[in-house]
Amino acid sequence: MYQTYHGDHPGYNIGAKGLTGEAYRGLAFWDTESYCLPFYLFNNPKAARSLLEFRYKTLPQALQRGKDVDCAGAFYPIATIDGTESCDLWQHSNLQLHVGTAVSYGIWHYVNNTGDREFLYSKGAEMLIQISRFYASRGQWGQRSGEYGYFGVMGPDEFQLMVNNNCYINLMAQKLFEYTLETVALMKAEAPEEYAAVIADTALREEELADWDHKRTHMKIPFDPGSGIYEEHDGFFDMPHLDIHSIPVSEFPLYANWSYDRLYRYDMIKQPDVLMFLFLYNGQFSREAKLANYEYYEPRCIHESSLSPSIHSILASELGKPEEAYRFFEFATRLDLDNYNRNTREGLHTTSIAAAWMNIVYGFGGMRSDGDCLSFRPVLPKQWTAYSFQVMCRGVLLGITVNAESVCFRAVNGGSVEVLIYDQRVTVDEAGIELPLAEGMLA
Repeated sequence: MYQTYHGDHPGYNIGAKGLTGEAYRGLAFWDTESYCLPFYLFNNPKAARSLLEFRYKTLPQALQRGKDVDCAGAFYPIATIDGTESCDLWQHSNLQLHVGTAVSYGIWHYVNNTGDREFLYSKGAEMLIQISRFYASRGQWGQRSGEYGYFGVMGPDEFQLMVNNNCYINLMAQKLFEYTLETVALMKAEAPEEYAAVIADTALREEELADWDHKRTHMKIPFDPGSGIYEEHDGFFDMPHLDIHSIPVSEFPLYANWSYDRLYRYDMIKQPDVLMFLFLYNGQFSREAKLANYEYYEPRCIHESSLSPSIHSILASELGKPEEAYRFFEFATRLDLDNYNRNTREGLHTTSIAAAWMNIVYGFGGMRSDGDCLSFRPVLPKQWTAYSFQVMCRGVLLGITVNAESVCFRAVNGGSVEVLIYDQRVTVDEAGIELPLAEGMLA
């Protein structure tokens, strides 16, 4: 990851194979904001900002792409190297709307953990406004439900084509509207000059803000209150079920052996969809909600995407499923080493490597970065005697060491910062703090 991207040249992005191969033609995907950005955010914040500046630099192309699909605002491409849409499959380039919400999440995630209001006011706010315009123009109102949503789409799970109200897209669009409205209000109150500039640059109207708030509060979020399970999209619960373990190994990867229309017939999923937003906004969902949805969707996922096993491992670790967590961790970290997908010759899965880093830090380290400060709930896999990692937190480099008896946090290069460890708010400085390993994965 360090070799792939330094962030010294703002406005560059990361190809899916990094510098290791020519597959995907050097194109960047939504993986950048969802999987790569956290690594740089907590190891090289300058590089994290640089990745987001790529999206600002290519905002004009996203605005043109919005016009091309008969919408307003910015429609960011599913695959790009220069800001233009480079995917030649219409079902991906036109239906996968979640790139814009990944960009907006990336802005929120970066600002929330760095406090870089200057970036938010000078670049982020303009992107948020234009992305919100796209989502406000791309959605429609259901004629029976009376709720707002997105019709004819494809979510992160690429085995479900032309669906209505993909839960991930709808929920992430709702969060986008919320963050845009919060940002505009914050700028109006605290940065009047920057507020006036962004209003002038975007010609933002008060009625647009009211419209986004109305659509946010009336967004359809498919959910079954009886089971506590979020329905991946309208009608997903009624789709024919397929036992994924009945598929012969010789038929994998399915993309190379099954016709598209055969892939799209079942409740089989390619990669986390509902589970993805449960990870991104982890703190806003109860343990019960995460457990119910994990147990429903995990048996239906074939992990045809290299991005899939790490998210499952992180949630399995949180939910007290140590064997599953470690099995998925091995899958994620040895994907290219053992050539699981029989395609390592094409280059390494760079964003999967970033996800493997998340697997250790967010999974076993129990870090969460969607609250008002970093929080940690470290566990220790029974296969290990100890592990350690470092994260940059508000300019302070934290060193974390976990062994069978304790967890130790220390500000490596001085300074101090507040974090949560096992729900206890503590200040970590150069002297460090040591706590018992409160809960673990030891046999």
